[in-house]
This record gives sequence, structure tokens and C-alpha cells, in this order.
Amino acid sequence: MIKQSISLITLPIGIILLVCLSYSLPLTMKDTGLLVDTIKETFAQIFTYRYLSELVIIYHQTNGEYTFKLISASLVITLVSLMLYSYYFPKFKNKTITKFIRYLEDIENLPVLGIVFFIHWLSVVIYKETSIYLFKTVGTPREPAIVVPLIILSIFPIVFLIKYMTPYIKDVYQSNYFVFAKSLGYPKYKLFFSYVIPNVLPFLENIMKFIYLEMITVMLFIEIQFNTGGLLTGLRDTQLIPSNTTSPQVTVINYLILLLIPYFLMSILFKIIKFFNSNK
Repeated sequence: MIKQSISLITLPIGIILLVCLSYSLPLTMKDTGLLVDTIKETFAQIFTYRYLSELVIIYHQTNGEYTFKLISASLVITLVSLMLYSYYFPKFKNKTITKFIRYLEDIENLPVLGIVFFIHWLSVVIYKETSIYLFKTVGTPREPAIVVPLIILSIFPIVFLIKYMTPYIKDVYQSNYFVFAKSLGYPKYKLFFSYVIPNVLPFLENIMKFIYLEMITVMLFIEIQFNTGGLLTGLRDTQLIPSNTTSPQVTVINYLILLLIPYFLMSILFKIIKFFNSNK
């Protein structure tokens, strides 16, 4: 618990040091003090009111709301899907679960680009045959596509998470404590929230870090493919377009911190759940 809290605190500092190092690396061979000066300057700029206002400006200029909403909605859908799967897990037979995992592995092997092209093609075919515009496959920053990007952003995390968490869920339901408590007549929903979730949560919290990174990667593809703009597109443009500021590393750090906000909120949610479960 303490180690995870420390890692959440030190993560932004590590990002700052890494970005400063990347911008100062070509010159550090000549002047080792340049990196230290760059880090000091960066910290001095970050912890100011002007820096906070720049975060708000970047958020609005790059259509950051679209990125936030899509990633947040995808996280909610992914976690709710796992929760439902975990709750109804005892009703499935071992043979059914084995077949289900195989299907998930087949879906996991599908390329993201192939799924996008298939949905585009399906949307065109349905429109030609029925004149019904089923999916919005091309958007703009003002009117972005929502449904298809959300499906693409959610399907692989759900598949990976269920596949990864299945052995841990199975172990919890087969534990002596759960079997004994169930034999005493404890309601299933009470055991689920008081025992299953607390025992599954540590494994879920660890894997969600990697799933979030995957979402960020897919989100960049979505913003470009669907012409919606967003934080990832803005971050990419900082590398393509020369920055008009004297500290380009601060601009990059702005984007990275904004992108980490949904992850921080999710981590806080996990900590709250742990806190309430430990005080029961």
C-alpha cells in the first residue's frame, strides 16, 4: 500500500526528469550542469499559477475533453464488464470457460486496423442497403465519432483483462473460506463484495497500469484515423512543429500530466475501495 502510494507521487517527478534529460542529453557531454539547470527551471515553471492556466488552455485547444471522455468511458466499461464476469463466474462450467478463453484469444489476435476497416465497410454496406447511417466513421474535433472509437478502445482491454484475471477469480471462488462461507448460507452478493472483490483487487490494480498504457497507444490511432484531434494528437504535434516557448520540455510535460489524470482517478478509486474494505 505504501509502496504504491509512493509510486503515484514519484511518477510525475520521474516524468519531469526523463523529459528534461531527453531535451538536455545532446549538451550534457559538454556541460554536466546544464541538466541540473534545466530541471530547476522546469520545476520553477511547473509549480506556478501560469502553468496551471496553460494546462487548461492546452486541454481546450487540443479537444482534450474528447480524449478524457473516451478513455474514462472505456475504463468504466472495462471494469464493469470484468465485475459482471466475476459475479456470474460460478455459474459457468469449466468447459464453457475454456472455450470462452479460446474465443477471447482469437479476438485478441485480430489487428486493430482490421477491425476499423471492417466496421467502416459494414457501415457503408448497411447504409447502401437500408439508407441507415449506423456508425459515424469520420468525425471532426467539433463533431467527433464516439461509438466506433469507444468499441475499438474497449474491446481489447476487456478481452485481455478477462483472460488475465480468470485464474485469480477461479482461485478465489475455490478457496476454503468462500466454500465454507457459502455452505453456512451467506448471500452470494455479500460474499462477492466483501471477499471476492478485495481478493481480486490487488491483481486488477497491477494489470490496469499496462491496460491504461495500451489504451493511450490505441487512442493515438483513433484520434488520427477518425480525424477528431485530442491530447495524443497535440502531443505528437509538439514533436513535428517547433515549440514557440523557451522550455519545450514543459509543453511535453503538460500533455503527459493531462494524459495521466484518468489513471490517477482510477488509482484513487482503488485506494478508496481498499480503505472501506479494510475498515469492515
